[in-house]
Amino acid sequence: MFSTLKNKVLLATLCLILTISGVLTWNGYHQFNTFNREESVHNQQMKAALIAASLQEKLQGYFAALHTFVVEVNEDHEFSDTDAVNQALRALKATNPHIQAAFVALKDGRSFENGRFYPGFNAQKLRKEWYIRAFAGEKNIITKAYFGEGEKEDVFALATPVMKHGQPVAVVAITLKVSMFSDFITGLTPGNQVFVFDQSGYIVSAPSNKLIGQNIHQVRPDYSRFSTANAVLSYQVGGREAQAVKSQLSGQPWSVVTYEWADEVTQPSADMLQASLLIMLVIVIVALILAYYGVHTLIYLPVGGEPKAISAMISRLAEGDLTQVPVSDSHSGSILDSIVLLHRKISTIIRENLEISKSVSVASGRLTDVMNRAAVNAEEELREIESVSTAISELSSTSQEVSSNASMAEERAQTAISSVQQGHHGLDSAIHLTEMIDHSVTETADMIEKLREDAVNIGQVTGVISDISEQTNLLALNAAIEAARAGEMGRGFAVVADEVRVLAAKTHSSTQTIQEIINQLQIQSEMVSNNMVENVKVIQQSVALSGEIKASFDAIVGSVQDISEVNTLVATASNEQFSVTADIAENATRTFDLVSQNVGAVGKTQEAAQHLSDLAERQKSSLAFFKLNDE
Repeated sequence: MFSTLKNKVLLATLCLILTISGVLTWNGYHQFNTFNREESVHNQQMKAALIAASLQEKLQGYFAALHTFVVEVNEDHEFSDTDAVNQALRALKATNPHIQAAFVALKDGRSFENGRFYPGFNAQKLRKEWYIRAFAGEKNIITKAYFGEGEKEDVFALATPVMKHGQPVAVVAITLKVSMFSDFITGLTPGNQVFVFDQSGYIVSAPSNKLIGQNIHQVRPDYSRFSTANAVLSYQVGGREAQAVKSQLSGQPWSVVTYEWADEVTQPSADMLQASLLIMLVIVIVALILAYYGVHTLIYLPVGGEPKAISAMISRLAEGDLTQVPVSDSHSGSILDSIVLLHRKISTIIRENLEISKSVSVASGRLTDVMNRAAVNAEEELREIESVSTAISELSSTSQEVSSNASMAEERAQTAISSVQQGHHGLDSAIHLTEMIDHSVTETADMIEKLREDAVNIGQVTGVISDISEQTNLLALNAAIEAARAGEMGRGFAVVADEVRVLAAKTHSSTQTIQEIINQLQIQSEMVSNNMVENVKVIQQSVALSGEIKASFDAIVGSVQDISEVNTLVATASNEQFSVTADIAENATRTFDLVSQNVGAVGKTQEAAQHLSDLAERQKSSLAFFKLNDE
């Protein structure tokens, strides 16, 4: 019921307002109640004091009248003039209509009233209080209440001594009805919540006439707890609490006690409390309405919903749980709207990052595969480069050997030219010297046979050179392919491979040319050999055919010169091929170094690709913290 913030705030506001209002109300009630009680005590004290003062003033008026009484007493303690005494008593009685009787008593106890001594009455013998106290030296005497025979009710006697030479010679007294005092006091207080009693406890005035004349200590026994230090008293009467204040008449043993009922004293406080509670109720209702409006306007509208639910959303968001899509039906710009937007943005970002992580992971896997293949290819390329370098070294050695053989062929060709020239010069002698010709022809046949063998050898060498050029061309082609695979790092090597391929093509072309010449040389050598054999057989015809032999020798000289020139070209090409193969070997070495560096770079690239894959996996693991819905 109180799970929502709104209810909690309203409950807290209600409790706070009730607490504050309760404290303030109770404090106000307590203060006002205390004030009422204190004010009541003060008012009672003032009222008691005023009643006592009024009563005191009234008594003083009677005593003043008594003090105006003058009587002459002679040495015999008799009235000098009884008529004057009678007139003085009448005048005294006439001063106040409440005076019931006025009389004067001599020292012997006789009482004079209404122009005569009252027969059978002797105050001294009867030990009347007013008489005894007056001749004891007291002044302003108020006696205890007693039943007046003439008044037929309780009366008080007020008396004062008549002094002569400082000694009492008579006592003048008047009697006043107790009811007169009761009526007087009742007239002073509207509610008549007053007790007036004398020192004996006789009740002079009371709220009820039934209590007049009774003893106050029996009617209100708690009044015995009054003292000089304790003039305020609380007590119970019939289950009802009362509060009384006592005041003493100055110079007289009469006490005035005013009282108030506690419920009447506290009634204004109770009324104030009731009004305060009603006001508090109104304030609580208004405060709850304002609190509800404030919570709704200042909290719910800006927040956009129940803060506890929003806190749960944020907690799920902090825990990575994005499966529950929050829905906002609040006004735009609220915190809930921001959280919903944040949830959507984070979900979108997480999904995109997951897709990116998957793509990166797949790409890094592919890159790893490519780099693995590149590493394998680089290693194969390295081995091929090593093979190329070895082949180039062998080609260099073969080129050097071809150059040496070409030089030797040149020397042999020069020798053959010299021999042919000598044969040409000795042809005339051969004609005449057949034997010598036969011998010379035999030697020539042998030399031609050797020449044919040399030509065959040269043909074999050119075949080797052709094979080498083809292999060089293949190696250059492979080098170009590997350089293309190596990319930017293999561009220099590709240029060198192109040069090698061009030189190999030139070498192959030259070798074909040499092969054709050697083939022709072999054919011609074979023909010469056949001719020489034929010449041996037909030596007899040598003379006749000397001209043809001379022509043949001329052709041989031309052919040998051509062979010499070809050998020169082969030697030059072999030297160039040796230089080129040396450059190729150097470039192959540099290419080998570059390929080695590429292999190292491929290894580092593999490490980077693996690290990228690890980072992608770590990112996927981190993003796996967020749980998305199946949208």
